[in-house]
Amino acid sequence: MEMMNVGGAKRHQFLKNRANPLTFGFAAAADFSSFIGQEYVAGIMQATQDYGIHFINMADAVRHDLLSDVHFLPQFKEKTKFMRAPLLDGLITWASSLSEYMNAEEIQSLFASLAPLPMVDIGYIDIQGVPNIRIDNNQSMELIVRHLVYEHGFSNIAFIGTRFSQPHAKRLEFFKKQMTRLELPCDAIYLADSLETNDISAQVEKMLSQNEKIQAVVTSSDIIAGHVIEALEKNGISVPNDVAVTGFNNQLVGITASVPITTIDLAYFDRGYEAVELLIDRITQIAETQENRLVKTSLIIRQSCGCFEDAVINAMQDEIPLPVAEKQTPAEDADESAIRRYVQDVAEHIFPDEPKEFHRTLGDAVLHDLWQTNDSAKAKEILALFRTLVRRREIIQHHRQHYEEQISAFRRSMIPLVRHHSERRERLENICNALRVLHTLSLRYKMVALHDNAQNNMTNFALNLAGIKTVRQLENVLRFKLSELGIPGIIVALSPYLTEQLSPAEVQIVIPDLPDDMVKMLPYKVREPQLLPKILFPRGKRFSATLELLFHNGTYIGYAYLFTGNQNLAIYGNIKELLSQTLYKLYVQEGKTKPHALVITDRTRLAESIPIPLQTEPTKPGKLQAQDIIDYLIDHLDEMCDLEKMAASLQMSKSHLTRRVKALTGYSVQVLHELLKIEQAKDLIKSGKLRMNDIAARLGYTNPNYFSNVFKKVTGLSPVAWASRNRR
Repeated sequence: MEMMNVGGAKRHQFLKNRANPLTFGFAAAADFSSFIGQEYVAGIMQATQDYGIHFINMADAVRHDLLSDVHFLPQFKEKTKFMRAPLLDGLITWASSLSEYMNAEEIQSLFASLAPLPMVDIGYIDIQGVPNIRIDNNQSMELIVRHLVYEHGFSNIAFIGTRFSQPHAKRLEFFKKQMTRLELPCDAIYLADSLETNDISAQVEKMLSQNEKIQAVVTSSDIIAGHVIEALEKNGISVPNDVAVTGFNNQLVGITASVPITTIDLAYFDRGYEAVELLIDRITQIAETQENRLVKTSLIIRQSCGCFEDAVINAMQDEIPLPVAEKQTPAEDADESAIRRYVQDVAEHIFPDEPKEFHRTLGDAVLHDLWQTNDSAKAKEILALFRTLVRRREIIQHHRQHYEEQISAFRRSMIPLVRHHSERRERLENICNALRVLHTLSLRYKMVALHDNAQNNMTNFALNLAGIKTVRQLENVLRFKLSELGIPGIIVALSPYLTEQLSPAEVQIVIPDLPDDMVKMLPYKVREPQLLPKILFPRGKRFSATLELLFHNGTYIGYAYLFTGNQNLAIYGNIKELLSQTLYKLYVQEGKTKPHALVITDRTRLAESIPIPLQTEPTKPGKLQAQDIIDYLIDHLDEMCDLEKMAASLQMSKSHLTRRVKALTGYSVQVLHELLKIEQAKDLIKSGKLRMNDIAARLGYTNPNYFSNVFKKVTGLSPVAWASRNRR
């Protein structure tokens, strides 16, 4: 696929002239065992690599374990704290992937809150001010309807979809539009309440009872199409001989259905790629338009509509020579020995690298499946033989075309044997189609095998974590074991305590090691997630990473950036789970727990809420500044004021600290600390989520009455009276 164009040249030139590379993120709720999420991320990763852009995958891999859905939403909301500058320069969102957890208004509000960060969306939910990349549903439905009408001559066409899906509703809308354009009836519409087999089957039964002359069924997804085919077959209706069926989405179920499904490829990879380009255009403003874009789709022809797929059509072309001279082809009434010899000769030409035993066995399998059985369901010896071949081969994507050519050559060589025998000819076509499906699945099985291997390594990883007693021991295990999982590195930032929400954290682990001049930075305190400095990522080269929040037993421990290596994206979530469990155990053992942990709601607003007098003395490097004081006190809002601890932390005497704080801020340390505490208390009261006693405890007040007195001293009102006036 050619992605580079004039716009691409402009983008490359702009990015080349930038002092620092851009960093893009991806936010979604992706099931990475599904190809859709995988394809989106693959397209984004390829584009960011082509354009030299750093990439952080912030999507949550839901459904990788039984409890992931339970905790997903609060964790995703915590991740939005990372989706800001300076960590990110732009964000690609798949907002509609959250529709299972939030309604459209909540989703729109969540992403709108990330402004002014430049964003581009690849889902179907509109976000104000955010352009999107979507498929052209009208063009897609036009491809389907025109094919059924002009290639097959159908005029009585039904539609089966669902009521609950916005994309399905769009497909129905454009189905009606295309049928009306062709002056065909479009009243055979059947909508199910879900994608479940029973609901779809009920709509098929309803369709059959109302219209016995249906020639074709257009559906809004491959899942529905598969259920429709099953329901039709149960009613004795053959697909495609009696009724044609089409799908939408190009999902795996469309390939593995009893009749491979004609469908629409939704170009997920292309959409991910173009989202990156549109985001570059938004940031650079180098394109004339940065508005919504529609991506063209393609029609994938398979057998469910009554056609043969392209590989079969190509194999039918007369100009393609047979692998064995046609004069050697035996007559259809030849004896078994002549047919067996012919098939062996064909096998030696088409599969020269296979052993003689394979060639001989193929001859026996052809005789059995095409001559000795009349039951297609029992014609499986050829398929069984090729299954052995596929398993023995190193199945990788670039071998696919070679395999397709071999199957096409095998089919062309067999057709002369069955040309005038319709049942054998149909059986041969079904067998050859099954061989193509076998190879498609074998690629998936190869990925599963790699996944299983990764899981074995994951088991070893878990065993190594079992005896961890310190963070340093954990670092050593990560240093030696991550590479076995295909992960080239990691950055781990840990909170001082287990907290209900993310809190300021310290970067304690960086693998590979930082350069010598940067090692002294560790542990590096990160007060807000988006302030993690990019210098901690691999220096001097583009990086790609997956962000995982470390969360266990209802509490946060910190977060980790896992550098991208292994393409099995679900594995990153598994690593997160193991790290979270291990660290939680360490924190409990070390007593790093607080019954009421404090999380700063808005650190910047909190710091700016304290009126600091204009400083008259010049700033001297290394000398204590007002911002240093504010930062320290905000970091310790959940503690009572401790001058000795503060002085030791800031490396000065207590007397010098008190003088310096008064000179810089006009307040004593105690008063300044109380002002910040009460300002934070106001935010917590406004939220309405905590009782007054809980707020006091989170702010380090062991006596709620003392907290109330301080609050009244600062605001003039008691906490309860202030709440009645200001709580939203």
